[in-house]
Amino acid sequence: MRKLQLFIEGRGIDPDGGRWFPSYNPYLGEPWCEVARSDANDVNRAVEAAHRAFTDGPWPQMTASERGLLLHRFGDRVAK
Repeated sequence: MRKLQLFIEGRGIDPDGGRWFPSYNPYLGEPWCEVARSDANDVNRAVEAAHRAFTDGPWPQMTASERGLLLHRFGDRVAK
């Protein structure tokens, strides 16, 4: 069965505790994948990675217009 990992620092990773839970297809009532069950360590890793990306990555070097364009492109992809 497919496993949906956590997405931290631009890559998929397994949960620190190694735990997963099933996600069910609402129409069929059957599991279609397993989803990573995060714990406090996973959350801390994600928060630290997000903070680094916000303070040390390219984001703080961008102008407000560049950030806006990037967010607009992201919104377009989500809408698709």
